[in-house]
Amino acid sequence: MKIKNDKLAIQITCLIVSIILWMVIILETNPLQEETIANIPISVKNLNSLENSNLILMNSDKDHFTVNVRVKGTINQITSANKSDFSAYIDVLGFSEGTTSAKVEVSCPNGLEVVSTHPSHISCNIERIISRVMDVTVQYEGKQTDNYYRSLPSVNPSSVKITGPRSVVDSAAKAVATINVEKAKDNVVKTVPVRVYDGTDTEIFMSSPIENVEVTAPIYPTKYVNLIANVTGTPQNGCQLTNVTVNPSKVRIAARRDILDTVNELKLEDLDISGAYNNIVSSRKILDTEGLIILDMTADPIVNAIVEKNTEKEFVFKASDIQFTNLKEGSKAVALEPEKEISVVVTGPSSVVDQLNNSDLALTVDLSSVAPGQSNVKIQCTTDKSVNGIALSQGTIGVEITETETQPETVEE
Repeated sequence: MKIKNDKLAIQITCLIVSIILWMVIILETNPLQEETIANIPISVKNLNSLENSNLILMNSDKDHFTVNVRVKGTINQITSANKSDFSAYIDVLGFSEGTTSAKVEVSCPNGLEVVSTHPSHISCNIERIISRVMDVTVQYEGKQTDNYYRSLPSVNPSSVKITGPRSVVDSAAKAVATINVEKAKDNVVKTVPVRVYDGTDTEIFMSSPIENVEVTAPIYPTKYVNLIANVTGTPQNGCQLTNVTVNPSKVRIAARRDILDTVNELKLEDLDISGAYNNIVSSRKILDTEGLIILDMTADPIVNAIVEKNTEKEFVFKASDIQFTNLKEGSKAVALEPEKEISVVVTGPSSVVDQLNNSDLALTVDLSSVAPGQSNVKIQCTTDKSVNGIALSQGTIGVEITETETQPETVEE
């Protein structure tokens, strides 16, 4: 019995020694080593659970997560392993809004051991999907036809709901609908998409599509019309209103064609100059502008009512200065007292009267109905200046009209 047991022990010992010798040989010919497998793609598990919770993973490289894996194994094991034999993932199940670190899990082929991973965790930026209502702003392409005006647009609906990650929605600065009005002469109505831009005019995109809107751009013809001032009241005694000006004197208006064709001028509010003794300058509102658009004006028109004091000035002429008009051909007229002085007093606004000279006045006598001989005839004094009145020291003057003798024609024989 003892011999049998010894034989079994010897067999077991030989087996163990054989295994040890085999392992030594294997390790000598195919030793263990470490190797790094780079850029193994990382998948994201349970993204649907985020979406179902109205959340979204915001990492810009979420579709390109990779990990470098340090593995340990024999040379044969390592050289026979491909990148595709490895798998890596992170799991976002149960994550909430904010930043959460997710562990990178790696599986590798049988026989290889994972020593380390880099990175070992991925920082996940999770945001909630939110909505916000924004008013729509209209932007134009092109320019309407010259002498036409583009009025304020209308948008239907006037606002849209945008939906997306919180940071994206919060960055939205304007919702824009663009409409082309190139060479337009009438209202432009178009249904167009709405685009959303941030504060740097960079377009941003929402998680849900944005509805289209209908934009109406009114296009009206224009023209210039005169502005008419209306002055009421009477200036102070001894003063008079000499002129009224409006600045600007014309204004450009826009309106529907049927309205525009009926407007040729626009009146201003009354300006009362009762008791005035100098110029009155005042802004006046334009009246009856219903249905009209007043263009190119930033302030009300200015009415200047020029009020001047009346004055008088005396001029002295001689009878010989009188001009005879309508004298019959062949007749001659002379003043009986050519050196006699005639005084002329002119009254009117000071700005006119003070500038008058004798040459601005004309003394005339109309001889169209005066017979030859001596006669007293009426003197007239005229001027092309704006004066109130002209008074002469005498209204008539003596003249003598003589006819020139005509010589009989000589007939040749």
